[in-house]
Amino acid sequence: MAEERISEELLANMDRAASQAKEEFDSLSDDVKIEFARWMRKWYLKAGYRRLGRIVVAYAKEMERKK
Repeated sequence: MAEERISEELLANMDRAASQAKEEFDSLSDDVKIEFARWMRKWYLKAGYRRLGRIVVAYAKEMERKK
């Protein structure tokens, strides 16, 4: 029960934070939004490549272990 209440509170806090972030983002100029979108794209690609690299390494290790 306590975990469920904590979980609900965390989700509610995350919803409020997301709503506030969207409001603040909407108030930015288009130039800033474009620059932010570029930064996010680079960040996600970089994070994605790191994750993909970890997956490939884990797969290679698993294949070696099965030999």
